[in-house]
Amino acid sequence: MSWEQLATEPLDIDSGVLAPRARAITSALARLAVPVLALRNGRAEPLASGALYDYGTSLLLLTCRHLFDDGAAVGDLGLPLGDTRRILWLRDARPIVLVDPQADLAAVRIGCRRSAGLLRRHWRVAALDRLAAAGRTQVYVLAGFPYAQMRRVGPTLHAKPVVVFACGRMEQGRLQLNYQRIARRADGLEIHAPALDGVSGATLWALIDRSAEAHGADNAIDCELQPAAVQSAFKHDAYVKADPLEDFSRLLRARMA
Repeated sequence: MSWEQLATEPLDIDSGVLAPRARAITSALARLAVPVLALRNGRAEPLASGALYDYGTSLLLLTCRHLFDDGAAVGDLGLPLGDTRRILWLRDARPIVLVDPQADLAAVRIGCRRSAGLLRRHWRVAALDRLAAAGRTQVYVLAGFPYAQMRRVGPTLHAKPVVVFACGRMEQGRLQLNYQRIARRADGLEIHAPALDGVSGATLWALIDRSAEAHGADNAIDCELQPAAVQSAFKHDAYVKADPLEDFSRLLRARMA
């Protein structure tokens, strides 16, 4: 079983982010958005998306709670190891699952130091101490791995991530983005936006504008990407919905103290 990530062109729904900036942000997200695979009948199958975070001395995989509600066993989940085509199966990582009883949020704590080291080597790890206040910023970017953009060739699962820029607002305690069926690709071509099955669990990042000299800003993108929420639902020509991370961070602090 192996894995290969393909290059992608970012999509814009209604944000107006310019193509060079969108491509630079997409490049920055290439090692932040993590696919979550499941072992089924001896094969690696796509299941969800997520991102890795430092939280104190712990390494956490943040994703959606409903994949566990739907019966996924944490020991059968795997994370690809970057471009090596290898997969780290979480049964070897001494995982501990922490779920939010209210919101559709879950964290998997990686308890094995060797496994945590492998993941840190092959992915970028974000910090949970710099969260964006969901709804206070207008433009967000979602990066995840939809089933619609995956194909299997022999033993290898090839996956092209989706990176979507859209405006957001708070609706009944959840962050909601527009998700139209037609999106504009960075090269100017209008295309059908893919179904987002498989993107559940992906982080929505707020684009926080900074001057190029500002602390924490990436000179290539002239902004800071701050985690704001985790995607849990979508409907074409309607919305992407996500659960804000602020309350979950406080819950984790209490449980991991």
